[in-house]
Amino acid sequence: MKRTYIIFCILTIFAAVTGHAQSPHFSIFDSLESRPKTGQGYVIVNQSSTIKRLVGTRLDSENAEIYNGKTYIKTEGYRIKVYSDNHQLVSKKEAEDLKEKISDLYPGIDANIIFDAPWWMLYVGNYIIYEEAFAMYRELQKAFPQMKKEMNIVETTIRLPMD
Repeated sequence: MKRTYIIFCILTIFAAVTGHAQSPHFSIFDSLESRPKTGQGYVIVNQSSTIKRLVGTRLDSENAEIYNGKTYIKTEGYRIKVYSDNHQLVSKKEAEDLKEKISDLYPGIDANIIFDAPWWMLYVGNYIIYEEAFAMYRELQKAFPQMKKEMNIVETTIRLPMD
């Protein structure tokens, strides 16, 4: 789990730096090695030219998937199960209503309704670290006290955006 997190952090940093590149050959190494203003330090990075060429290049991976035109990497992590019910007449509507309330209260948070017959379930978030999931879990419990007993954190495969 820690290795996946470290790899994700490195990929995120590389994507952020190369995403704002000024030329196709600009990389994090160029940014680090640029000479600073007077009184500032600088970094020298020693690596092979092969590594330098690979940085910023997306490699195909069995853990990458494209969904709605965006690229995601699949990894192990945590989600918060906020709702789960199997009442045929109301469960879907209740899950949709709760998803809308959560999305209004926390814009940008990933909330997904999943139907696994006969259950309708609402999962919130994509967290690599348990403590991040727990912090959001506590916030959701405060915002929706009526759902407090039903909420729990589950370990599952999550999707993290690459773009």
